[in-house]
Amino acid sequence: MKLSIRQFQELYFIAKSEEEDIDKSIKMVGVVTGLIPEKVEQMKMVKFNKLCADIQTKFELLTAKMMKGKPVKYVSVNGITYQLNYKIDKEPMNAGKYVEAITFGKDVIDNLHKILATMATPVKFNWRRMKYVPYERDHVDIATDMEDVDFEVAYHAAVFFYLLYRVSMQISLPYLVKEAKKKGVSEDTTRQLLNDSISILDGLPMPKWSQISKEYLLNRFGI
Repeated sequence: MKLSIRQFQELYFIAKSEEEDIDKSIKMVGVVTGLIPEKVEQMKMVKFNKLCADIQTKFELLTAKMMKGKPVKYVSVNGITYQLNYKIDKEPMNAGKYVEAITFGKDVIDNLHKILATMATPVKFNWRRMKYVPYERDHVDIATDMEDVDFEVAYHAAVFFYLLYRVSMQISLPYLVKEAKKKGVSEDTTRQLLNDSISILDGLPMPKWSQISKEYLLNRFGI
């Protein structure tokens, strides 16, 4: 079962709502089938129950797949190819985009399409140069495209980006504290703010590859 970012976000917020379980189920079936709630309510109970059971089973399969997948370098959506940029210390992930991605990271699920839009650069293949060449698009337009990306693909990309961010922050922490103190910010306040940002992925289900990657990065940089 493939779910777009938009569909997953809708299901996620329905699940978190305080509505009655039957109302949640009706809306969830509507999200997956594309039917409005009134049409779902007109279904025969046998069909409705089967769809609810299918959604539950497919979510369990999706979760299992999420634990095994890996981040990709390119995604194609709505006829456009995008390169995903993970190197937070190099172009095109400039300082402005870096801060933007961290701001969105305060709510990964809600902002997943925006996070990917910040990471993504639209590219076209140049046959003369035999490589992809980047071009400009507005962030809001890219974010709209990203809503249609497979959620599993998007989640792995975001996890990998924030793993790199977490390691880079741990490496830079002493320097950042020193610079903040020069500007009159106390060490305790600075460390608290930075540690809060480092914990972006805490509480989310993490793929198996992420632990290996984290250990590799930490060992590589001697943390």
